[in-house]
Amino acid sequence: MKIQIIGASGTGKSTLGKYISKKTGVYWIDTDKYLWKDPDFTEQYTPAERLEMYNFDIINHKDYIVSGSVHTWNPVGFNDRELLVLLRLDEEIRMKRLYDRELKRFGERMLQDGDHYQLTCEFLEWCKTYLTEDENAVNSLSCHMRLLNEASCKTMILYSNHSLEALCSRILDAYANNKF
Repeated sequence: MKIQIIGASGTGKSTLGKYISKKTGVYWIDTDKYLWKDPDFTEQYTPAERLEMYNFDIINHKDYIVSGSVHTWNPVGFNDRELLVLLRLDEEIRMKRLYDRELKRFGERMLQDGDHYQLTCEFLEWCKTYLTEDENAVNSLSCHMRLLNEASCKTMILYSNHSLEALCSRILDAYANNKF
């Protein structure tokens, strides 16, 4: 089983990937681990370091559930996947989720007088561009639609306003029955 879940920040990719992993016992890869060295999301790994971690995962895990993508620094990454899922969510709900997640992670640090305020503002502003950026943007709907169209595997689009159980069932049923 090789499944990759892509989508905008805040759609629930990591939550769903982790859930499917727990249900199936298949190794879960959150691609954020390839990007960020620190819990404050301020220091990134180099592309060479990312590639080393990616190669380790691919060599050591025959099956995987991936949440996120690596296409900007590893265009051939996860090309052996069998199913590519685009996770969507209403923008208002997504932005509320992101704000709440930032508040949970950083607490008062993300508020106006906090040391993480500027980074939080920049991140949330960047997230607002998901629907408007073109396909060359790192994280945009246009880019994700291009990835779906170019994929050599089966693809599907799901909306994450459903329960984790329902989303997991849809993905696993589609995978098992080759219904995409």
